[in-house]
Amino acid sequence: MADVKYWEDLAAAPVRTYGPLTFPSELLDHLLDLMGEKHPIHDDAEFAAKAERTKPIVPGGFIHSITSGWTVQHGARAAIVGMRSMHWDFVKPLYPDVPFHFTTETAHAEEIDERFGLVNTVRRVIDEDGAAYAIGRMSAVVLRRERRPQEAATA
Repeated sequence: MADVKYWEDLAAAPVRTYGPLTFPSELLDHLLDLMGEKHPIHDDAEFAAKAERTKPIVPGGFIHSITSGWTVQHGARAAIVGMRSMHWDFVKPLYPDVPFHFTTETAHAEEIDERFGLVNTVRRVIDEDGAAYAIGRMSAVVLRRERRPQEAATA
């Protein structure tokens, strides 16, 4: 599993930038139907206009999902074994079919024990000019790279 990133890889990783990508209208419609999402701000253009939005907006949970999937698809899988916490601040609406970028930055990392470490990351979903749509903070328990017997003896 050479393409998997372990705690040691993520603890000292540089800021990673991804994109541009879009959340297609067709995908939004499909996921809203599949998930049973019935909030009118997400699927009703007339309601969205009354709420001073130009059209329906992408739900926050979908923003997390698409950015996480994009990270894996264009970066690498991470050896995450558990999520401690996740919090998103939604600064301005993200509309379907509008290109955006996002960054992932390691804010803090610490060892838990020989097998696991904690990684706190900040993900910023931004427009072409760098203005934020959303800022996510995630804390995850990540598997550490297995030490070889000679490394363990010298530690």
